Amino acid sequence: MMKKLSMLALVLVLFSACGSDFPGQPGDVVRVQQNSYGNGNLKEEIPYNKDSRIHGVKRTFYDNGQLESEAKYENGKMEGPYKEYYENGQIRADAVYKDNVQKGTVVVYHDNGNIWIQGNALGNDKFSGNYKEYYKNGNIKFEYNFDDKGQKDGLQRTYNQDGSLEKEESYKNNLKDGIFRYYENGAIIKEEEFKNGAKVPKRIKN
Repeated sequence: MMKKLSMLALVLVLFSACGSDFPGQPGDVVRVQQNSYGNGNLKEEIPYNKDSRIHGVKRTFYDNGQLESEAKYENGKMEGPYKEYYENGQIRADAVYKDNVQKGTVVVYHDNGNIWIQGNALGNDKFSGNYKEYYKNGNIKFEYNFDDKGQKDGLQRTYNQDGSLEKEESYKNNLKDGIFRYYENGAIIKEEEFKNGAKVPKRIKN
């Protein structure tokens, strides 16, 4: 029995030695700087590695103590998941960074919990593939399509707050290309055609 207890103690010691001295941080973090508000509540905690670069999970807080954001860093650059929260604790944004640039799936939420923005980030405020934006009531506001360079490509739709379609646009290589339709109460009120960014004149019927 004593031998088993001794072995268990040894395993626990080895496990502790391999971990970080700072809870929730990787093992190569050597210090965590903590800054506070005037009321004494924690404002932010910033982990550093031996090269004095931000490394690990950086956290910021509201002055009421509620977590505001969590960002993972590697050697001074944001690398990995990023989360942001409203002051009431409701999640505000869920994204991913690579080499200090926001890339991959990003979801932003309204303060009532409904999705606000959903898309695939390329960095520099550009998106690829299908991008959607929603009103606070949950109805869709925009539905855009982008190519892998972040240029508008394909059908783009805009909706009214009640969910009805407002307009449809067609793009190719970020240029207007195709039929543009505008709606009111579900009916088409205007229609235009474009080719390579230029408006196609309407044919006059004899």
